Amino acid sequence: SENFKVITYTGTGSSNSITGVGFKPDFVWIKNRGSAQSHSLTDSTRGNNLVLQSNETSAEASGQITLDSDGFTIGNDNALRNASGNTYVAWCWKANGGTTSSNGDGNITSTVQANTDAGFSIVKYSGTGSNVQVGHGLGAAPTMVIFKNLTDSVNWYVWTTATGSLARIEGLNTDSAAVTSGLGTTLGASTIDFTNTSDFSTAGKDYIMYCFRDIDAYSKFGSYTGNGSSTNPPIVETGFEVGYIMFKNASNTGDWMIHDAARSTSNPRGDYLSANSSNAEAYLAALGPDFLSNGFQVGKTTSSNYNTNGDTYIYMAFATDPDTEAPELASSFN
Repeated sequence: SENFKVITYTGTGSSNSITGVGFKPDFVWIKNRGSAQSHSLTDSTRGNNLVLQSNETSAEASGQITLDSDGFTIGNDNALRNASGNTYVAWCWKANGGTTSSNGDGNITSTVQANTDAGFSIVKYSGTGSNVQVGHGLGAAPTMVIFKNLTDSVNWYVWTTATGSLARIEGLNTDSAAVTSGLGTTLGASTIDFTNTSDFSTAGKDYIMYCFRDIDAYSKFGSYTGNGSSTNPPIVETGFEVGYIMFKNASNTGDWMIHDAARSTSNPRGDYLSANSSNAEAYLAALGPDFLSNGFQVGKTTSSNYNTNGDTYIYMAFATDPDTEAPELASSFN
């Protein structure tokens, strides 16, 4: 609760101050739950009133959002975050309160703000036209990196080592499967190294990366193998009480499925949104995942988004607030 928080709120159509996060958020990801509108991502490194959209290839654009000490303030921005009467969800992460530093660990200088205790950093850099090694400030190799060219309308990229070796998905805005060869990228202990200059180091282009690594009892970036069973789907241990999960089929096409305990307050957690889609929130009913005290059970479905037999799935999971409860893993499904 000191580093990650899920907030729900209702739009007003005019200036709207959202509080109750419990910290100054440095990365805020917002989605209109009731209407088909784009996701909106803002961070304190790029600054207020600048947004990206996970479901689109669009370059950075202007918006009406200010990150505050206990939340954020939305202006009269009906298109994305504040239509009167619409319900919204905001996923909020803490980095370093907006205070950045220059990082010279690589062969270029990157702008970094890191929360090493929570395994999260925001990294911005400018391409050079040559291979670059970019310092990330995490203190250990990231397990997942979400990447966007800020200047051009091109795909997002996501790298993960959750399956035991490096894989890349193009990207948050697509349902593409992962690729594991010809990546031209290394997720190192202090730097992320790029050899594909056209996509990751074009001279004069700016780039942003959201870097994550596993933290015991707080976050997990892992994988599981689907078993195709609608009665006994996989149970996955994370080591903490789950409050948020984003799933992705890495073997085949599949949406980036987002579930959390703020929108679905009891098992199964059927309410979902897709990072790669502008669609309004939908409901899986009994087919949603169950959040457990030290992990989760995949929803009772054979959908390719969750549980095709033999397919590999990656996920990013964060712990819930400590004042909520979930069933024990060992006894939930006996």
